[in-house]
Amino acid sequence: MHSFRFSVSLAARSLLCAFSCIVLTASCAYSPSTTLPETDTQALQKAKSVDATSQITTSWWKVFEVAELAPVMKTLESQNLTLNQAEQRVKRAQFLLAQVNAGDVPTITVRTSGRSGRDLDSGRSSHSTSGGLGLSYDADIWGTRDAQQRSRQLGIDTAQYQFTDALLDTQALFINTLLEQISLQSRLSIAMQNVEISEALLNLVQIRFEEGDTSGIEVSQQRNTLISAQSEVLRLSNSLTLNERALAVLLGNESMQFNTPEQKALLSLSLTDFSLPEVAPILSAEVLKQRPDVQLAIAQFKQADLAFYEASVAGLPGMSLSADIGVSDLLDLAQGWTLGAAVSSAATLFDGGRLEAAEKAAKTDVDLAILQYQQTVLSAIEALLNSQTNLVFNQQNYRYALASLENNQQLYRLADIRYKAGDTDFLNLLNAQRSFFSARQSVISSYQAVLSSVIATYRESAGADITSS
Repeated sequence: MHSFRFSVSLAARSLLCAFSCIVLTASCAYSPSTTLPETDTQALQKAKSVDATSQITTSWWKVFEVAELAPVMKTLESQNLTLNQAEQRVKRAQFLLAQVNAGDVPTITVRTSGRSGRDLDSGRSSHSTSGGLGLSYDADIWGTRDAQQRSRQLGIDTAQYQFTDALLDTQALFINTLLEQISLQSRLSIAMQNVEISEALLNLVQIRFEEGDTSGIEVSQQRNTLISAQSEVLRLSNSLTLNERALAVLLGNESMQFNTPEQKALLSLSLTDFSLPEVAPILSAEVLKQRPDVQLAIAQFKQADLAFYEASVAGLPGMSLSADIGVSDLLDLAQGWTLGAAVSSAATLFDGGRLEAAEKAAKTDVDLAILQYQQTVLSAIEALLNSQTNLVFNQQNYRYALASLENNQQLYRLADIRYKAGDTDFLNLLNAQRSFFSARQSVISSYQAVLSSVIATYRESAGADITSS
């Protein structure tokens, strides 16, 4: 048993000496080889701007001041299948980092074996057992593992940016789809009223035709108007069904319906229940910093630079340490102990240009990542400016729609009075009726467009606080 204690003590001293050598030789580490160029964002800075918050805000939808949204948006975040997939990608990235981090500690292995044999000539039997404990460690001399760890951490960041981007997209899609559903309900109500008006007017024209005060042409014209109104009711009813299913899928409802009290409460709202926030007319370039797609492009550039570093040191000599303690007979631990330790290093002298080509390919990936970053920023600026331009346009268009509705409502009322009094022909009344119906629909569509433009502006600002002070 004395020899066993001596062997273990000798092994510990050997390992300590080897690890000390590794610490002394591990002097190289990764440092960035390239930096991202500055991007011109003057298009967002032509006037005094409103600075955005420094963090991504995924509760931007509260600007609409609709309390009924809160529980459903919570359900959306927890049950939407696209978001669930994005969450799993974050977890996978975390596991990959843990896998690389495991290289910082030695690998310990244990082995046992046994053998039995019988000599057929002498009839003698033999038995043997052996066991051992092994330890191995790859020294990170050139910082390769450090680079891999940084890359895996960026992989987690990338997955989180992708989740946030998916969340903002899903929130915007859900609220837009909800607004479409509410708009369809309002337009269906107007269309049904139009059917009733058309039926009443057809009855009136039919009576006047029978009395000889009008022609059959006017009867046919009004019948066409009624058929068109009935067709519009059918179309809107069909769209409502399809749109409700789209909402249910976004919430992960297998029933394909809005079947909870919280969800049904949303469908009882009108478009005017959604408040219109005052969005700043000019936004700062600061809003770009929190966009997940821009952050994603930066992370991907850093990953490409790390991959380039790994490729540049791939052929350099490394260092691997291994140690082994073994016993030849597990049944007699007092003797038969062996100790082994080794330090090895290998470098690539010639590979036909494989490593050089891999390094050049990795450098090209860095250049591509820079171009992708520049394209992402440029597209982000365009999308943000377009969302602001469309918001201003739709706000003005909504004001015109309100003015048009007021005018056409008065026009239809006067045409109806004059037609019943016999002071105007049926064609004027028919045109006034169609214009009034169209104006009512236009007001709903215009207000929905304003709300959608607000959603787009907040989405492109990554939920920043972009309201006017």
